[in-house]
Amino acid sequence: MPVFAANLEAKAGPTVHELQALAEKAARRKPRRKSRLSRAAQLQLIDILSRWAASGLAVIAGISIFIAITAGQPYPMRAAAWGVMVLSSLYLCRRLQREFRAGERCAARPFKWRSNYTAALAVLGAAFGAGAVVALPKGAPAELAFQTLALLISATLGAGLLHAAHGRSAAAIAAPAAFFIFLGAARDVGLSLALGWVGAAAATGGAAIFLFNRYLRERAIRRFPRTGLLRREIDSGAEEDDAIGHADQSGVNKSQGEAASA
Repeated sequence: MPVFAANLEAKAGPTVHELQALAEKAARRKPRRKSRLSRAAQLQLIDILSRWAASGLAVIAGISIFIAITAGQPYPMRAAAWGVMVLSSLYLCRRLQREFRAGERCAARPFKWRSNYTAALAVLGAAFGAGAVVALPKGAPAELAFQTLALLISATLGAGLLHAAHGRSAAAIAAPAAFFIFLGAARDVGLSLALGWVGAAAATGGAAIFLFNRYLRERAIRRFPRTGLLRREIDSGAEEDDAIGHADQSGVNKSQGEAASA
């Protein structure tokens, strides 16, 4: 008999106190942080990205053509090699953007399209920024070098701002370009000047892209809030109305009771 009771105790599940402790521990656990962006807000930002992307790619194309013409006069082979790199990556990005806007098969999976387009932008950013190293050799004329670096920085900032609807897309095109521009500036004007000039331009451009991205995100959040937040606000408002109604009803009953007793 004692052995049977011991077996029953061994087979028994957790006690009530143990279950309460587990429940309290689970309640204390922090819930996983969810994105403030609803699905509708994310889709709106993807739509903005796909619409503005054409202008950003046009900026890259125009500046690339101008640099290839100016650098191609003294260094035609270097300018041609760099032009092929930029145009091939531009073609890939433009094709992805055009197919999405045309409503082809990739438009049915917007988040996958955004990932593919961001990867293509990284290639474009690296190819475009490499113009500071490939298009011009070491010892190029100072005027041509400064002009090329200034145009590369300006175009990178403009393209980054036009892709600011998605922060990673803006970073994908701006970060590789800024790295190669810094390498070219360090080779042509020296490391100290490159750190001061290109570093200041990169910090200013990065801050501008970040602030513009925050503005677009906040606007999308206000226009398309999460339904869970709205539901909680409605439920809390209903609970407050019920509490006020119960309080009013109890006050009426109390007054009626006092009148009846009088």
